[in-house]
Amino acid sequence: MVNKEFVKDSKLKDILAYIKGINHSEQIRMMFFCSLNGLRCINFRCLQVKDVFNNDGSVKDVIDLSSSKNKGKFSAKYYINNQFRRELENYFKYLTTKYGEKLDGDTYLFTSQKQNRPFNRVSICRIFSNIYKKFGIHGASHLGRHMFITKMINNGVNPFLVKQLVNHRNIQTTQRYYNSDINLLKNAVETARI
Repeated sequence: MVNKEFVKDSKLKDILAYIKGINHSEQIRMMFFCSLNGLRCINFRCLQVKDVFNNDGSVKDVIDLSSSKNKGKFSAKYYINNQFRRELENYFKYLTTKYGEKLDGDTYLFTSQKQNRPFNRVSICRIFSNIYKKFGIHGASHLGRHMFITKMINNGVNPFLVKQLVNHRNIQTTQRYYNSDINLLKNAVETARI
C-alpha cells in the first residue's frame, strides 16, 4: 500500500528538533534517517557496525545486506547520500563513546535495553508512530521510505533507478508511487503544452 501522506521538509526539521529532547535520542534520530533514506524497519533494526562502517570507522558507500536482514529471501543494497553519510559519521562517534573498546563489527547500531540485542520491530513502529502523531501525521517507520521514494519520483529520477535504489522486486510496486501523486500528474500534463 502506498501511503499518501507526505511531510514537508520544514516539518521534518521540527520532528528532528523534537527527537533531540527524548530518551535514546541518538538512536531514534539515526533510525529516522535510515527510514528517510529508504531503508525498511527490517533492514535498519538489525544493522551491525560491519554493515555500515569500514574497519577504519569510515562510512561505506553502500550498505550491502544479506537476505537475513532484508524482506523476503533477497539481499539488498542501499546507497549512501552525503547527508546520510554525515549523520552516520556522527552516529559512529556516539557508538564509540557508548561502547568504547567493546565496539566491534558485530555490535548492533540500535539496541534495546538489553545490551547488543536489536530493537523489536513493533517497538520501532510504536516509537515512530508516537512521534508522527505528536505532529498530526498518520504514519510509522515505513513513512520515511515512502517520502524517500516520492522525492526521487518528484525530482524526475528514472523509475527503473528508483526500483533498484529501494530494492523493489517488481517495477509495478514502484509505479504505484507515480500513480498516487496528483501533483506529479498535474506537472506531467504541463510539459505537453504548445
